[in-house]
Amino acid sequence: MTLRRLADRSERGLATVEAVLVVPLVLVPILLAVVVFGRLEHTRLVVDAAAAAGARQAAVVGGDSASVRQRIATELSDGGIDPSRAVVIVEPAVAGWGEPIRVRVEIAEQAAIPFAGNWAVPLSGEFVTRSEVTR
Repeated sequence: MTLRRLADRSERGLATVEAVLVVPLVLVPILLAVVVFGRLEHTRLVVDAAAAAGARQAAVVGGDSASVRQRIATELSDGGIDPSRAVVIVEPAVAGWGEPIRVRVEIAEQAAIPFAGNWAVPLSGEFVTRSEVTR
């Protein structure tokens, strides 16, 4: 009976050692991946909101202007994103009443997951509205 107890005890010890080795190699990258993808989704939502706010401002002023770009920069800053990293495209520069105005905000985010890699993820938000300015 004593040998059997020693064998059971050593097998339990082996299972503990296996768990200690597997948890950091498997579960930690999975948990970090959840955090990374959550951050990417947050960035995408902020970029979408910035494009919508910029389009609304562009509709009010009738096209591209400093106030449109400032509104987009404010939205990005409020969402925790550096506005200097974003590319903003407003088309057309001047629009008459009822003409469509397209605002696109693009940004590249880095995604780094241990043991899986590091890569750039392009994110963009686009919003189309109509000009409210009569010319």
